[in-house]
Amino acid sequence: MNVDTEDLIDAAGVAQLLGLARRTSVSVYQQRYPDMPRPIVDLGAGRSRLWSRRAILSWLATADRRKPQDIVKPELKALTLIGERYARGIFRSMYSTARQHGLGRGKQRRELPPTRRAAYETALAEAIKIDPDFRVTVPPGWLDEDE
Repeated sequence: MNVDTEDLIDAAGVAQLLGLARRTSVSVYQQRYPDMPRPIVDLGAGRSRLWSRRAILSWLATADRRKPQDIVKPELKALTLIGERYARGIFRSMYSTARQHGLGRGKQRRELPPTRRAAYETALAEAIKIDPDFRVTVPPGWLDEDE
């Protein structure tokens, strides 16, 4: 693989492109955003890591860097929940948890797809345990959208 050395930047350069205050925040971003480009050169713990400036800029232009809560809240508002109050609360809680973990932004990695459908199915299964007649009305195409 050929690498343009003029394109390489260290963690301080990545932090500057991302608008982060410290270079150490880059590792936090790498955990929070699994799709963020990884270093091209990684010499191991405590040694230099270098990224492609172009790859970071390309990712930055398309990345959704909203907090998981900012993604989940409007999604829940788009739904109409029909059933017992406790079941509605369970659905909201389970949907929020499953969606945030699916997005890969929790402290622990979970093996959940980052889709609305996966979070919906997880939450619905739990709400139906509380209220077998529990239903959710979703906007057309809402469950088919992959993110």
